[in-house]
Amino acid sequence: MRRIKDKGPLTFTMLVVLLIALRQFLEIYHFTDQGFALGMVGLLCLFLWVLPHWSLRFIGGIGIYAVTLYHYFPLGQSFGGTWLAALWRQLRPLLTMVREEGFGRTPSLLAFSLVFLAVCLIAVLGIEYEVFSLSYLSLLGYFLLLSIFNHLEVLPESLIIVVCGLLAAGFRHYRSLGGTAWLRYVLLGGGLLGLLYFAAVNLPDAWVRDPLASHSVTLRNRLNEAGLYNFVAEVGVGGNTRTGFGEDDEVLGSALVDDSTVLFRATQDSPHYWRVDSKDQYTGKGWLQHTTDQPQVIEGANFTVTHSETENFLYRQEIEITFESLDTYLPLPYGNSQITLNSGFSGFVYFENSQRVNLLVNEEETRQLSMLSEVPAFPVSALQQVGVTQGEDFDSYLRLPGSLPQRVADLAKELTQDAVTMYDKVNAIESYLNSSPEFRYSKVDVVAPLLDQDYVDQFLFESKVGYCDNFSTAMVVMLRTLGIPARWAKGFSPGTAIPSFEERKTYEIKNLNAHSWPEVYFAGYGWIPFEPTPSFTNPARPGTSEEEVTSSSVASSEVTEASTTTTTTQSSESQGRTSETSQVQNEQDAEESTATTNRKISWLVLGLLLLIGALVVYRYGAYWGMWLLCRFTTHPLAKGYPYLLRHLEHRIPRKSGETLLAYSEKVVAQWPELAALMELTRRYESSLYGGQKETTDSRELLLTVMKELPKKR
Repeated sequence: MRRIKDKGPLTFTMLVVLLIALRQFLEIYHFTDQGFALGMVGLLCLFLWVLPHWSLRFIGGIGIYAVTLYHYFPLGQSFGGTWLAALWRQLRPLLTMVREEGFGRTPSLLAFSLVFLAVCLIAVLGIEYEVFSLSYLSLLGYFLLLSIFNHLEVLPESLIIVVCGLLAAGFRHYRSLGGTAWLRYVLLGGGLLGLLYFAAVNLPDAWVRDPLASHSVTLRNRLNEAGLYNFVAEVGVGGNTRTGFGEDDEVLGSALVDDSTVLFRATQDSPHYWRVDSKDQYTGKGWLQHTTDQPQVIEGANFTVTHSETENFLYRQEIEITFESLDTYLPLPYGNSQITLNSGFSGFVYFENSQRVNLLVNEEETRQLSMLSEVPAFPVSALQQVGVTQGEDFDSYLRLPGSLPQRVADLAKELTQDAVTMYDKVNAIESYLNSSPEFRYSKVDVVAPLLDQDYVDQFLFESKVGYCDNFSTAMVVMLRTLGIPARWAKGFSPGTAIPSFEERKTYEIKNLNAHSWPEVYFAGYGWIPFEPTPSFTNPARPGTSEEEVTSSSVASSEVTEASTTTTTTQSSESQGRTSETSQVQNEQDAEESTATTNRKISWLVLGLLLLIGALVVYRYGAYWGMWLLCRFTTHPLAKGYPYLLRHLEHRIPRKSGETLLAYSEKVVAQWPELAALMELTRRYESSLYGGQKETTDSRELLLTVMKELPKKR
């Protein structure tokens, strides 16, 4: 009866917050049968409340956890050992996937199992062990994640959790405080919550949002790269979308979370951008393909794609591609590529206007192809001699919506007022976007434009925060206002080199490598890529005048002939560029490898420190708590003795109706080193019932007893 009386208020408050938290998860993950899970949480709290012995409570908790999993995941087995074995067979590969790839893609079975286990542990902490700080703060942290990263309105739920935590603390200290003194917790907490709510509603969010965003962008981008946002989005319903190549670009502007799914691997000599598609119609919100593009079906295993109009090339390289997560599109390097299908494909579909290639997929599991790629040379001195191309064929690459604000064109004109050639104008706008301190790169801070706002205008003059879609679209639109043909291209950045000792590198391209950039038409050279996005460098972008290549020209007629050749003749200048590129890449790979190693060491050290800290807190946390009570209270005996008593009762249960003195004698009999407890008990009873004032040495006695308390094992 005493347990039911003492644990009743704690059980009720904990039940409320657990039901709120679990219901939120079930709604986010679209579990239709919510009543069963909520009922099992209520039953768990009931067991923790009324069952007399810890072993019964433990068995009951395990049973509730198993029955709940069986209800949602029957696995075609009867409840028992066979079901447990089947469940483990299902969970093991999921755990392996999480261990290898992080929490970026957590299946429903694993997610529900982990969340329900967390709910059970929080219930035990809150009801059985009365660890409020960890249990309630964990729930508040959960709702904070939902609010910040998934844009969910969970303020009422958060306030309920805080109020329940204050009530639980008040109930817990009821006996030691006496009378209605516990109401101070509630009144103080209520006033604080009211003040915070008033500030949250009335304080201009820009005062808080902007400084926080600017100072925390590095941390949040690293969290994004680590997969935290992706994990949150996996179990949430926020407006964020994942990185990756998509066909629908009509509406741009949402925040992105990184998806680490591997799409393909490429073995090659040097890195490059992977071009997939381009679009020509800017709508004010995104991109469409205006020009009619009739597909050409090419059956067979060989096909040559020509991206460049020049006959000057820097070098050739052989590329071998293995697809892991396949779509129909084929990513290609810039230049000319002769493609050979090895397995998994039966032909091609070519779109001439957008220079896109799709693949015809057969039933083979292994999907591989190889290609011989020729990297074109774009000498700056030659490009500076090229004028603006005009004609009906390029009208679609100059078209802009009538709703485009005039200040976009004014800005482009201002930026290029000192530029003489078309190339100089393109370079001026690119440099402004790429290097100006006014703009900031971020995938997570992007603010979508309002319905009446132009996508480019909002980015250039208001938010000035974005990622590749923002920068590339802004550059294309500003170039078009100047009468320069430009289009929007997309595909993937080079990817990440897999550490190896081989001369040729293997690059891993993931969904998070999805990228977009502008292409500008130069007569005699074709569509040339540029890179306005900060921290990105396109290897195919025109270089400096010293990088001009003349003697490395390869006649276009040699392309077919070279398809069966494994060696390529280069001039000394071309070889020097290749060597320089290789050296730079090796240095980058070394830096990446070092950074990866340092990152792993840092996480290992941090993990060890956290483990040591947890062990120290577990072993000495009670003494530190007593030291704080004695240090910052004017009546240490009145506050410290109940604190000591709670720790003793968790180790040696106190019988109903047992006096403090009798209980102290029982404790000292078991632990003689706590002989000072008897004196402490007499002083506490004299102070509590006899009105006797505390002596100055009570503080030292409390610390002595707490220090001599046998450590947990």
